[in-house]
Amino acid sequence: MVRSTLKKLFITTGIFAVIALTGCETTTSSNSSKVDLSDLNEQLNELASNNSCTATFQCKVLEVGERACGGPSRYVVYSTLNTAQEQAEQLAERITMAEKNAEQSLTVNDCSPVLPVQSLCISQQCQAIEIK
Repeated sequence: MVRSTLKKLFITTGIFAVIALTGCETTTSSNSSKVDLSDLNEQLNELASNNSCTATFQCKVLEVGERACGGPSRYVVYSTLNTAQEQAEQLAERITMAEKNAEQSLTVNDCSPVLPVQSLCISQQCQAIEIK
């Protein structure tokens, strides 16, 4: 009786171990799949570098990145007169996704406040005005 109970226990334990181990998977990331945040930020800054405008409606604000405690990591003001809006939005989204992925591996997060901005065309340049 004890022998059959031990045998069933051994078989059951072995089955559970196999089931538990099949859920384990080793993942490695290659350099080609990693997104370089500095390159993406540089691309966005270059894309949005010409902020000339003739009216405020041409000035837009992009929320870029994501902090672990919420909100964007920065704002970028650009002119739709000189910047492809869709391309700028796509770059901002890629930066945000890359920062989300990077934050998951970090243990210390920066939660200093990033004040929202409004964009205005002042002296024919789109400029950021902090909203307080």
